[in-house]
Amino acid sequence: MIFCKEWVDLTLASWVTSIRFLLTPLIYWQLVEGSPRGIMIAVILLFLAALSDGLDGWVARSRHEISELGKTLDPLADKIVIIFTLLALVVRWHFPLWLFVTYLLKEFSQLLAGLLLLRKYQQLISANLWGKSATVGFFLGFGAYFWQPWLGITIIGAAVILSFLAFYTYYLAFRKLRKKLETEN
Repeated sequence: MIFCKEWVDLTLASWVTSIRFLLTPLIYWQLVEGSPRGIMIAVILLFLAALSDGLDGWVARSRHEISELGKTLDPLADKIVIIFTLLALVVRWHFPLWLFVTYLLKEFSQLLAGLLLLRKYQQLISANLWGKSATVGFFLGFGAYFWQPWLGITIIGAAVILSFLAFYTYYLAFRKLRKKLETEN
């Protein structure tokens, strides 16, 4: 395992990131349960997840705890929260299935590309402004969905588009990294 030592020595920032992994099943459960109280709880949990997403980066930078593990866990936690929230919206709240499947296929492709990059070059490409903007868009869209579903769908749709732009910029970064590594060898 590439990150063995880091898995044992989790930083405070990585612990903050881990909050999103714990919140995900609770968010899903409350959304699928579907009561007004459940929706309120889910929206509060989504707010906490979004807060932890901003907080973990700030903690890592301020405490000089930026790590490869953190760079891996943070976007993974975001993707898990987003995917399971979208799934709950599809299952219980008539969210457009095509939009969920489009995002899911993009994430699956991005995950495979990242695993290949890690396996072949032992490196990962860090999240960038496009990816972070997409994540913010998803969280805003989730909140808006329960106020005005059409607005939530519109914001989430824009976040999906941003996530595709992020995927493209990761592809460009991969090409640049591959060229650099091949000229070094």
